[in-house]
Amino acid sequence: MTRSARCVNGRPRLTLPPKSNVRVSPNTIKLKSAIRPGRSIVTYDGWRGIAQSLRISNRKFQIIQGVFDDQKEFAIAGELMISVHTVHTHLERLYRKLGVSSRVALVLCILSEYLSSLANPF
Repeated sequence: MTRSARCVNGRPRLTLPPKSNVRVSPNTIKLKSAIRPGRSIVTYDGWRGIAQSLRISNRKFQIIQGVFDDQKEFAIAGELMISVHTVHTHLERLYRKLGVSSRVALVLCILSEYLSSLANPF
């Protein structure tokens, strides 16, 4: 970034370099959404076990998986074809139900549930 000579509210105004002519194709977007870095930590059966033990609905389960993949609310909403407000509401209710206050705490809670289910399979 380069600084211009003008100041805004006493601070130097920052200007961005010109946009490049690189365009993102729909195939690139699909490729990025196909990569699931966080979700792959837990097996499919592990995810089902977590959902059953915590009594989480299928939709909230899908939203938790989006959080595990480090997706923002708008990305989760786009993937599930629901509104961003609905995703936000589901997250708030999950936080309340599990007694957590952030995404990190939510991930830790789910991981601890998964690890405890591995330690006690019955």
